[in-house]
Amino acid sequence: MSHTLRPALCVAPVDTAADVKALRAFAHQVAYETGRPTVFATHTDHDVRDYSTVYVLGDITTLRGVVPCVLMGEALVAGVDVFEPLDEAVTCPCGIVLHYTRPYADERGEVFCAECTGESACAWCGEWNDTEDLAIAEHGNAWIPLHDGCLDGIRRATSTEIVPLVTA
Repeated sequence: MSHTLRPALCVAPVDTAADVKALRAFAHQVAYETGRPTVFATHTDHDVRDYSTVYVLGDITTLRGVVPCVLMGEALVAGVDVFEPLDEAVTCPCGIVLHYTRPYADERGEVFCAECTGESACAWCGEWNDTEDLAIAEHGNAWIPLHDGCLDGIRRATSTEIVPLVTA
């Protein structure tokens, strides 16, 4: 299955270096769970309509800080899904544990992750991505899921000064 996935946006307080570090780690986990590019918002200069979903680190009723509150509010007004972390971790039959993302549940209530539903794709070639073989590269304020081979190809074909990718 070849397709392009709209990125997800992650928001959390960004007032301190520790806040930004926690947001960055949160976005990495969301990229892993969703198999889609995930941007972590350190400023309000994002059009939330460009994102599939906004994930909030923590409880939206106790959220603090301008950046997460503005972006979450804009997402709610624009009709973009806003999700808080799950109350309890959920495990897909394949073994992937979901902490933040809303899994697909079939008519019997069995839960499936993005990989099992075919929604996990390499951001470079667009082909389905096996989570166990997933390379998640950092580019700016985004985590980008890639096949290992695609990541190697990008590194060989481009200057790291133009496309600085760091794997987690």
